[in-house]
Amino acid sequence: MKESSHINWIVADVRQFSTQQLFDLIVVAEVLYYLEDVAAIRTAVHNLVSMLAPSGHMVFGSAIDANCRRWGHVAGTETVIAMLNETLIEVEQLYCRGASVNEDCLLSRFQKSTT
Repeated sequence: MKESSHINWIVADVRQFSTQQLFDLIVVAEVLYYLEDVAAIRTAVHNLVSMLAPSGHMVFGSAIDANCRRWGHVAGTETVIAMLNETLIEVEQLYCRGASVNEDCLLSRFQKSTT
């Protein structure tokens, strides 16, 4: 991969990562449903949104709620999308239908309002 001076790649524990730096794009995929409960998910979402620059974008993707609950997780994409819609503007959504019901997921792109 070609390195670019204007791009920072950060892989971190979503529960603990914190910085004063603001990001134009944050991608969170297939991770939040591993947190222990809805309160922990909400805290992580709030933390991620706080690091998003004005007019920045967040891309979120996850298995759907029904799959996550079948797998023993507390929540999936619909739950997190509802949380993100509390503070961000959903720009687009893509439903991904897998070969089996256990592969169904949603991808959503959000934008932070400048107001």
